[in-house]
Amino acid sequence: MAEQEEPQLWQTAAPVEFVPHLDERTEVQALLISTRQGAGFAVAAGQLGHALQSRATHLLMDYSQSACAMRYQIDGEWEQLPPLDREVGDAMLYALKQLCLLNPADRRSAQSGKCTLKLGKAKFTLVIQAQGVASGERVLIKIEPVDVPFERLSDLGMRDKMIEALKQQLDSDGTVVLITAPKAAGLTTTWAVTLGAADRFIRDFQAFEDQEQPEPETININPNYFGGDTGLTEPELLRKAVLKEPDVLLFPELPQPDSMQLALEQVEKHEKQIYTRMIADSAIGGLVQLLPKYRDSAGSLTKKISVVLCQKLVRRLCDDCKVGFEPQPQLLKQLGIPAGRVAMLYQPFVPPPIEQQVDENGRPAPIVPCATCGGRGYVGRIAIFELLSPGDQLRAALMKTQDLAKLNQIAKSEGHRGMQSEAVLTVARGLTSLEELKRAFASK
Repeated sequence: MAEQEEPQLWQTAAPVEFVPHLDERTEVQALLISTRQGAGFAVAAGQLGHALQSRATHLLMDYSQSACAMRYQIDGEWEQLPPLDREVGDAMLYALKQLCLLNPADRRSAQSGKCTLKLGKAKFTLVIQAQGVASGERVLIKIEPVDVPFERLSDLGMRDKMIEALKQQLDSDGTVVLITAPKAAGLTTTWAVTLGAADRFIRDFQAFEDQEQPEPETININPNYFGGDTGLTEPELLRKAVLKEPDVLLFPELPQPDSMQLALEQVEKHEKQIYTRMIADSAIGGLVQLLPKYRDSAGSLTKKISVVLCQKLVRRLCDDCKVGFEPQPQLLKQLGIPAGRVAMLYQPFVPPPIEQQVDENGRPAPIVPCATCGGRGYVGRIAIFELLSPGDQLRAALMKTQDLAKLNQIAKSEGHRGMQSEAVLTVARGLTSLEELKRAFASK
């Protein structure tokens, strides 16, 4: 008998359903019918089903003359997959470009598009970016859940005392709240969950958004749109909105200088509040980047910023296979953990070399990978947070210097616990490993 060929990855998972972003239902049906007739539809549906089954958030496809190399990003780390034959890879990409309303015949230009995926009851947004390169074409596919998969700050990894401190600042008056994170480190998710933690039922929240880039809907937050076909600029929209006397002014993107000046007047004269967000590697780094953008308002802004939240994502240890060990006193000392405070730290399970995987009689007995994490040792990611409430000395120093080392020193003297200290607490809580911290803090 001829040996059966091993199935491809796309043949091993439940396929996704595609929902193209077209206005008319008949147009959607017509596009799906024509795309299904192509050889690549089943490959695309199965491969994306496999990606979701594997918990991948990104799929990278690199086309060369003979093959299509593929990688998944899982929990922020890239993993190599078996390549697809060039012909199969081409057919898959042709179908995906059709479904995302792109030009499948164009393999050179930069193109980007979207469509919705369904798998069971879950919905995802697929974003595809394709670009011709010397060797062929490079395609990055991003898969994002439509609904934020976290509800509370504790789900993200924030400890209880910090949640209390942040909530107090979120619900205060006459202040500015800044939410930050490094690039591609979950800023939009943390922003959404932070808004969920604020008291939106007693106070009036008004958000100011570019019509071209609307934010997901949040209960009891009223969106106001500028740009697009509104005929309004952001400052004009804000002037109209403040007549209604909202309590909280929300800016998902940093406001323009004129808008910031007007918003700060509301904070100073009427005890209103501003929330905004930006990309930054640390809380103090965020302040150092923020203030030069608003030279005319820098003094007021420095006085009124009550809290800056920043985060770093690390992989969460798999609870089903993590391994505990008793830390040496010397290690605890290096970590700054008082002796006797932590009895056990945890690390991922690493199986012994295959030749040592034997039963009591010395016969081969391969260890079955953990079903929860697939043998990776980690499942999902959590955020390590730092919460900075600037004191008087730090506020004064921010107006004089941008030296991060000096500013960090002053913040520490005022009682600020930096990201690295919070990271050690995350290890002490058994949520991640020292190896993962080294990896996360080494990469820039």
